[in-house]
Amino acid sequence: MLRIPNRKWVVISRRPKSAKLLLGQPNLNSSPQREVARGGTRIPCEIPVTLTSLDPQDQFSQSCVIILANLRGCAVRSPRPVHSGTIVRIEDLPEKTPVEARVVSCISLGEFEKLWLLALALNKAGNVWGITRIPDDWKQM
Repeated sequence: MLRIPNRKWVVISRRPKSAKLLLGQPNLNSSPQREVARGGTRIPCEIPVTLTSLDPQDQFSQSCVIILANLRGCAVRSPRPVHSGTIVRIEDLPEKTPVEARVVSCISLGEFEKLWLLALALNKAGNVWGITRIPDDWKQM
């Protein structure tokens, strides 16, 4: 079960009851090889940012929240859907320098909620999130 901060509803995972997802800790069900392949350990967080489209066909600039981050990308809670493949700029990061990313996927968080979960892949990998207590696998990349 995942509670979205500042929201009245709860998204229930379709994982079997035997599977546990511990927020604030690495996913212990993943192999080290898989963690490296997808950019390292994913860190739960809550980083408010501005997401700006660089696509002239679909221009927007909106406030969003990064809820999961690793060295190669992040998961963003967005108030609007964004097409996969769209290039965006992530601004107002703790590291102050905007970065570019590509939207990998966009998932609706509910029929009656106006929120979407965007998966973003950074154009240049790195700890742009300002996370100070980094996992050991981030140091090796």
